[in-house]
Amino acid sequence: MARKSQFRIDLHVHSKYSGESLAEPKEIIECALEKGLDGICITEHGSLYVSRPFEELKNKYPLLIFRGVELATDAGHMLVYGVDDEAWDDWGKDRICNAQELIDRVAKLGGIAIPAHPWHISRGAGDQNGLIVSVDDRVANLKNLTAIEVCNGKQAGNPIVHEILGTFAREQSLGAIGGSDAHTPENVGRAFTIFRAPIYTPQHLVNALMSKRYYPQIG
Repeated sequence: MARKSQFRIDLHVHSKYSGESLAEPKEIIECALEKGLDGICITEHGSLYVSRPFEELKNKYPLLIFRGVELATDAGHMLVYGVDDEAWDDWGKDRICNAQELIDRVAKLGGIAIPAHPWHISRGAGDQNGLIVSVDDRVANLKNLTAIEVCNGKQAGNPIVHEILGTFAREQSLGAIGGSDAHTPENVGRAFTIFRAPIYTPQHLVNALMSKRYYPQIG
């Protein structure tokens, strides 16, 4: 793959291994390539191990394929990047984790944990669509956060969600990532992150996320 200065990576993708999707790995990869993405990160629910079949596909397509995990915590769901199977040992599987403990554990292993879709939405006298959007206050109380997911593909039609989360990220000096949260192949790339530095390895990804030299985009 030729070296590039910018990388478009969907940081939040689910396949059939999540148990909530019927998406086959090859279908996901083919859709990502059709959308012009440079990479994807598979973040299956509850387990890092279950996405291991994607390892066999890494050298078969002109697409960067990373693996992370999405875990349930007492502060909402968290996306974990930059940990490997052996060191992680499927920590946090089948339970609700303490969010602060998760952040600290991931950092010690050289990775990064980022809150996924950290908002509350209710109906009322809010925007023109009658939506009242607020940042999950449980996230606001966490220490050592580096970034939050600002653009999530499931809210692609509600820009007010991204505006409010983006404002919060700027006020808190946090990075802002984007991911589709796709559970079907066609939704891959509905949101993604544009990195301003080369990304080729999991460590590159973590370093880039720590640097905050990126921004989210709705596809």
